[in-house]
Amino acid sequence: MSGQKGLVKRLMCKIQHNEVVRVLNRTDRANYVSENPYDNSPKPILCHQTISAPYMHAIALDEMVPYLLKSPTSLKLLDVGCGSGYLTAAMGRWFQSDVGASDDDDDNNDTILSKHKSGTVYGMDIHPELVELTRTNLQKHDGDLLEHGTVQLKVGNGWEGWPEVAPFDAIHVGAAADGFPRTLADQLRVGGVMVVPLGPANVWQGGPQVLARVERVAETGDLKTDFVATSIMNVQYVPLIDKPEKETKQSS
Repeated sequence: MSGQKGLVKRLMCKIQHNEVVRVLNRTDRANYVSENPYDNSPKPILCHQTISAPYMHAIALDEMVPYLLKSPTSLKLLDVGCGSGYLTAAMGRWFQSDVGASDDDDDNNDTILSKHKSGTVYGMDIHPELVELTRTNLQKHDGDLLEHGTVQLKVGNGWEGWPEVAPFDAIHVGAAADGFPRTLADQLRVGGVMVVPLGPANVWQGGPQVLARVERVAETGDLKTDFVATSIMNVQYVPLIDKPEKETKQSS
């Protein structure tokens, strides 16, 4: 088996929930990566950024599912650092069937989330070029996500999040924060989860980065009371930056 389904089959050992298998099968990485899209490895994109390896996306999605299934409300998900749009699209497929899926697929067009919950995915990036790349890539095959408002995009600083539409049931951060992103974490609803790499921008200085699961368990205003952080695995991500590099150079 080759192509997207072949890739997903190779990732099965990383995935616990069928909800993840279904959306990954329906989100073709070839629409978001131009070179060797089905390799299980990160790839360079614009603005000196990368798209994570597929197994990292699978792990991130898998961590979110239990929290989304428990939520009684219409769901809001935030993808910080949407990059080329792949994970944003996969998250959107939880709420929108793939109009291009064939009737004889080995699973149906809907996930449990699309059948029983409505939701919106908010994708943001600090680089305008990447937000536009996400939009362009979505329109190749996943344009219905934009047309129905299931995915919404904006240019913005990931450290600041998207407060005007918070709180979120889940937040994914696609770059490493060199400190706990409190402003972003405060935009989780109680019972929500954030999947975020934490650690130094240069992993060779000051120790490794870790992929963390951050659960919001209370809303008291006290960091230690409100959040429970669990390390999932060591990782290596590009840094979560405050502003695009060209703006930094202009202001220095």
